[in-house]
Amino acid sequence: MTNPEYFKQHHYTVVKDLVPKEICNVATKYALLKMETEFTPEDAETGMIPGTHSIYGDTLMETLMFFMLPHMEKHTGLELCPTYTYYRVYKSGDELFRHKDRPSCEISTTVCLGFKYDDPEYRWPILVDEKSISVEREGVSAGNPGTPVAMEAGDVVIYRGCDIEHWREPFAAKEGSYHVQAFLHYIDKNGPYYPEYAFDRRKGIGHIKDTHK
Repeated sequence: MTNPEYFKQHHYTVVKDLVPKEICNVATKYALLKMETEFTPEDAETGMIPGTHSIYGDTLMETLMFFMLPHMEKHTGLELCPTYTYYRVYKSGDELFRHKDRPSCEISTTVCLGFKYDDPEYRWPILVDEKSISVEREGVSAGNPGTPVAMEAGDVVIYRGCDIEHWREPFAAKEGSYHVQAFLHYIDKNGPYYPEYAFDRRKGIGHIKDTHK
């Protein structure tokens, strides 16, 4: 699925093997080392998956966002401005509830960097519901079954984060398993969120988020 017309029609698209395996391997090892040496769990009140290691605006992931920018524009047919990045090292039992995103995530991609499962045939899918575009962002879930997308390292799903619901069912792998996923966010330079949400209202890419704004 490389035609921007598919993205325009379905509000998401899947691109296989987009990020080189060497980059994925480095980023996965980096994320695991950060978790081991600088464990940063999501907050129980504000995080989507409390207790899971995750980092906003990590320098390596922000650099990956620049690498992805021309690819994102190619596969969406849009002129984009980067906003921010986030990554998680998912653990056994983690579940990402069904949701839509805030304005800085207008055009997003989720990148599979790497994983370790006990079952070599298992692939933990993300689910997207293109039919949920008619549901308000803060409204009741559309309740549709959604489309599961199983990913290998280097695969990406590009989607309209503010418009379609996306989620993950519980991570059904034994203790000690992990799944490293990066989220790279952009806004349409010709859309309603530019320039207000450029760089997620930071001074620029790589800068610390000013939580007082």
